[in-house]
Amino acid sequence: MKNSMILKVVVAISILTTAVWLLWPATVMVDEQRYIKPELKIVTTPSQSITQPASIPAVEAVIKPEKITSNDSATFIAKAYGAELTFPAYSQPLSSNDFDRLNQNHFNPQSIPVDDQGTTISASLSKYRYTFPETVLATLAGDNIDYARAEIVDVTSGETLISSPFEYDGSRWSAQLVGQQDFPAQLQVNVRARVNGKNITMALALKYIDSVATLEGFEPAFHQDADMVIRAKLTTKAKGLYRLRANLFDEKQQPIAHLVSRERLDKGANTIDLKAHQSVLQGLQGSLFLSSFTLELMSPAPGKPTRYGDSAISQFEIKNFAIASLSDTPYQPSKQEQQRLLLLQKMAQGQ
Repeated sequence: MKNSMILKVVVAISILTTAVWLLWPATVMVDEQRYIKPELKIVTTPSQSITQPASIPAVEAVIKPEKITSNDSATFIAKAYGAELTFPAYSQPLSSNDFDRLNQNHFNPQSIPVDDQGTTISASLSKYRYTFPETVLATLAGDNIDYARAEIVDVTSGETLISSPFEYDGSRWSAQLVGQQDFPAQLQVNVRARVNGKNITMALALKYIDSVATLEGFEPAFHQDADMVIRAKLTTKAKGLYRLRANLFDEKQQPIAHLVSRERLDKGANTIDLKAHQSVLQGLQGSLFLSSFTLELMSPAPGKPTRYGDSAISQFEIKNFAIASLSDTPYQPSKQEQQRLLLLQKMAQGQ
């Protein structure tokens, strides 16, 4: 009986895991740097080692976690997925709290302690992913920095490809590294600094790419049933499955929706249609704006990396679009989406 119960729990967890993987929205993208834990190292000279703080006896605390059953998990997932189906996957509501979608190429600054007195330094790049021929901009902040240098390093071979000293302008330290078209895939920026007499090394992960496609611009928006359609014009250097993502803002630059579209394209001049559903446009007036563009050539097979494009424009204004011309028909989930939701609801009911 005990073995049978264990088997049931294992099966339930497996089903839940599979369901989450299948149901996770295609529009939600997590930047690659979240999967890379940059190496942070403190290197000291032999004559000036860091003194370890005295050990403090640990105080044991017994915490009894609240028991969560597989049915509870299924219920939560079913409710979350059901709420998402109010809007189509290609046109999801966007708020000022959706940091990842609003800052799709954001670099998270890295900080490390220098000594036992709480002194820290922090280093950052202006963004995570660069496109040739962009210059990589690194900044460094902290007290008692005597000298600093930035190096772009090939992670695989350990070879330093290019380096530049940091310069201080009275408020911050900065360094500029000129990119190369043939940079290897795995790169990091090593920041080497001397702080309070100690040699400090910080490793910052980044991507430097040769663009595979360019977003050239957009045609005027037009209506198609319940959707406002904005046709993007692209120039592609390779054929394959492309994905274009963009954020839609109102005339006050407040976020409205995250738009995403996929299309299999050949090499050359192409188009991709972004669509904003009427459910995210209700009550809006004045001009609308598209920005925060991300263009990707999706991985064709496991082990093959996603390739990225660039944009010739930073923003596109949508003028005089008649939102009232759109059909007010609510979004109807596809049969596949309905089947997934039904499966989760049955799991939540223990069926």
